[in-house]
Amino acid sequence: MSSLASVSRLRWIRHQWQRRFARPRGVWALAGPVLVQELALVLTGTVVMALASHLGPASVAAIGMMDALGYLLNAVYGGLAMGATVTVAHCLGAGRRHDLRAVAFSALLLALCSAALIATLLWFTRGLWIAMLLPGAEASVVAQADRYFRWLIVAGLPTSLVMVACGVLRGMARTDTAMRVQLAMNLLQILLAALFMNGAYGSVAGAGSALLCARSAGVVLVLIALWPTLQRALEHPAGSPVRGEFVRAILRVGWPAALETSFFHVGKLITQTMVVGLGTTAMAANFIAFYVSAMLYAPGTALGVAATTLVGMRLGAGQVQRAHRMLRRLVRSASWALTGVAVLVLPLAWPLASLFGNDPEVTRQAAWLITLSCLFMPVWAGSFVLPAGLRGAGDTRYALVVGTATMWGLRIMAGYLMGVVLGLGVVGVWLGMFGDWVVRNLLFRKRMRGTAWTRHRLLG
Repeated sequence: MSSLASVSRLRWIRHQWQRRFARPRGVWALAGPVLVQELALVLTGTVVMALASHLGPASVAAIGMMDALGYLLNAVYGGLAMGATVTVAHCLGAGRRHDLRAVAFSALLLALCSAALIATLLWFTRGLWIAMLLPGAEASVVAQADRYFRWLIVAGLPTSLVMVACGVLRGMARTDTAMRVQLAMNLLQILLAALFMNGAYGSVAGAGSALLCARSAGVVLVLIALWPTLQRALEHPAGSPVRGEFVRAILRVGWPAALETSFFHVGKLITQTMVVGLGTTAMAANFIAFYVSAMLYAPGTALGVAATTLVGMRLGAGQVQRAHRMLRRLVRSASWALTGVAVLVLPLAWPLASLFGNDPEVTRQAAWLITLSCLFMPVWAGSFVLPAGLRGAGDTRYALVVGTATMWGLRIMAGYLMGVVLGLGVVGVWLGMFGDWVVRNLLFRKRMRGTAWTRHRLLG
């Protein structure tokens, strides 16, 4: 009897361990490629900026500020990609694989039309944007910014197609294919930037042309990956492969997600302007800490993509309880993964900060910011992975309202109060950001415990 009791006890312990700490099956098969993709994206941006540094500070300033606007453009395309991911996942969950061709065509058409409209507007108003982003800048900086901005605008067309097509692939759980496309595109961009910025162009135009060529090559690669699906659409006898049902579904998820991400990046730009007013040392420390933190967040970002796809598939199949359980376990898994990363990085905060320069004050402030990021890392999963799962359910409006309110009420207002008014400097600005994380975490967890987020119906 005692041996049977021991076996039962061990089984109970194993069950409790798996229920609380085990990751959902197959989650890293989806998240792993996204993690590699995120790290490669950060590395690509770093290499391009390093190449630009050889052209002088005016080139670095021009590329850096125009790329900040590029992130806003990518937010729109990323929202459409999110809509495509969720719609595809719901179709697969509902057993409607035959509709994937119509979803893919609808998503690509939306991407192309949106990018063409945005490119036209930006091209004829680029002077206003440059004046707004670079007030009082030297003439050389303005000239180079205009030159780079032209390339950035044109590159928006292939960028939109690549991002949305990769969103379709992620919804089909083909994150490995999307990763290969992105890696090839990033590698080509680095090689061409090294060639053009030091040779053929020798200016910011080299960076812009490398971006355009790499994104155009990415369109070819991603269309090859999607060709079996698109070919069936062309051969389908029903007529037009674009269907209003899927256009509406993509927009229903995509536009709130695009607005949320856009507001998020606008908020980040505002907090960056706060840091600019705190001096060069604070600016340098802020840049170093953000670069290191981007590496720390990468596992959580990858798990967020997996959450969107898996929750969408479960709800598409009508498996509400399984979707609820899947999201809880994903958030728990992300919390433990990020906590593990934070524990490893925490004692290395000072050495990591010192890699980016030898100014002791910059290193001290950057190390302090990295330390704070590690301490608040367990909260990050509930703030960002959880809403990614809610978006997979189509619950994008709640995420939009919460994200916008906390961004402006805490990250900006509280950051300004603590960093500028109370004189805490860049640490105060970052404390406002951490307060944003905490409140987002509480509100999204409260939403997850309810059932309202599972009631959205995307497909007819």
